[in-house]
Amino acid sequence: MSKLKDIINMPYESLINLSKKENTEYLKSAVKYLTQSANRRIKTLLSSPVGSFSPAYKKLKDAGMTKFDVRWLNKATSKDTGKLLEQFSEVKKFLQAKTSTISGWQKVRNQIAKRTGAKNLFRKEYKSKRSASYWTNKEKKFWNLYNRLVDEFGGIITELDSDRIQKMLYKIQNFKGIRKDKDDAFIQGVMENYIDELYRAKVNGRLFNDYEFEEEYRITFNNIKEQRRRK
Repeated sequence: MSKLKDIINMPYESLINLSKKENTEYLKSAVKYLTQSANRRIKTLLSSPVGSFSPAYKKLKDAGMTKFDVRWLNKATSKDTGKLLEQFSEVKKFLQAKTSTISGWQKVRNQIAKRTGAKNLFRKEYKSKRSASYWTNKEKKFWNLYNRLVDEFGGIITELDSDRIQKMLYKIQNFKGIRKDKDDAFIQGVMENYIDELYRAKVNGRLFNDYEFEEEYRITFNNIKEQRRRK
């Protein structure tokens, strides 16, 4: 077993023992090691075109961080035991998150691809640089739009069914004729209506037909396309 796993899986009793004044240097060393390991993972994640959309990294960003602070650790003393234990806990949670690594994030993306029916989105590799650029940009757009919805609706998305919402977003995003960047407001508006109507249906104990909703907005968008064509 690696040193990293040893420290992450340290028994509670051992951690308490490290928090004793005489063991401050050992605790500081463990926290520093975990922190450096976490920051290396972050750097590797960010080397991937879509690594910044990893849920583990997004959670870090939502907390106002882009990496863990390691600078203060060299000056830490026994008076900083509480802060050391706090950082130990925060870094440990990040390292244990399955999407804190590129391989873990790829597995989650593969699962999303199956749930959404996306044949080309969320892939690890593409046949050509042009294809990779096209689909990577579409995936970035997907996550930007989805994260806006998460920020707006919070836990309601999880309560309703995040898989279902991601699937609908993928379908709306891929309406024929959707224009890059220019139709973001349309897509977001449709998804806001979808989440609102889905939530109302759940509260009132009604069934909600995703296909009918999708087709209604497909007609709406086709009308928008026709108006554009006439201009």
